Amino acid sequence: MQDCDRARPIYSILHEDPACVEVIDDFVVGVSERVDHLQDADSKADLRELGSLAAQLALDARTAGFTSLAELAAAVERACGDRAAKPAHDGVVAITEVARRIRLGHRGAMS
Repeated sequence: MQDCDRARPIYSILHEDPACVEVIDDFVVGVSERVDHLQDADSKADLRELGSLAAQLALDARTAGFTSLAELAAAVERACGDRAAKPAHDGVVAITEVARRIRLGHRGAMS
């Protein structure tokens, strides 16, 4: 990831749809806590829990229109299923950064 990319907010592909505002808000408000849970499972090397959390995050991120986060979470889920701890960990690191950028793009930061 380029340094200039790290500064760019990420917006939901659904952000212009008024029917999706609540889903997006709920997702973004809870994403930090979800990342904390992923990091906890990763630090305990609990690939079963990490894979389960990543699978749910992938589904919810896709529903909220955050495709890049959904793809990263799905990759972590696959890595966990393959018992590949290093790729799973690297995915959690990437998810952490993408979640930070999603939070940057939320609500008042969107203007």
